[in-house]
Amino acid sequence: MKTKLLILNLFIIVLFYSCKEPNVSFEVAQPENVKKQNKFSRNIIGTYYNLENKTELIIGENYIFKKMKTEDTLKISELDKNEIIKNDTLYKLNTKEKYKIRKITDSLFTDYVFSDTIFNLKKNNILKKYKGYYFLNKEIEKSGFWEVEKLNLKNGILKINGIETENEIRLLEIITETKRDTLKHFSVKPTKKQFKEFIKKNGFKEGEIYLKK
Repeated sequence: MKTKLLILNLFIIVLFYSCKEPNVSFEVAQPENVKKQNKFSRNIIGTYYNLENKTELIIGENYIFKKMKTEDTLKISELDKNEIIKNDTLYKLNTKEKYKIRKITDSLFTDYVFSDTIFNLKKNNILKKYKGYYFLNKEIEKSGFWEVEKLNLKNGILKINGIETENEIRLLEIITETKRDTLKHFSVKPTKKQFKEFIKKNGFKEGEIYLKK
């Protein structure tokens, strides 16, 4: 049990808290010269779910909160002295953690829920609204550069898209007339007009899809 939890915790830490550098960064929050929003609109606020990876997304007035559920199975004989079962709950005495379980013969089935705030207007994040889309601007480790994602809700389907493909990066090079140095991280500073063109030509193409509950 201890080994399983350690591997699982390492996986989640890598998934949620690793500082993966985005493919493209922006020198100013995007779109430039567009007013900042101090909250999400009422129609966006709510709970969304991704069936494929069992991830829940909760959007409040000034934050986006992600929860992921993963399952584990173990044998009762694998429990150590710090782990005890009471009714339908497994308690870890040394860490004060507890997990709901289902007991079938000598096996235990439990769900782990891990959570992370992925966007927070009370921290150094900036929200802008442009052409019907929300743009999530997150400063990269207080560097003055920004990772930008596009958020869109239509017919109960929420999409959060980033810049993932080589074609998108090449498109940014052409639109902004910026030559990428392959030995360095690619950063750009598009004008408002150039950013609009990037969106129109299918920038921010890929990302995560959620259904509204």
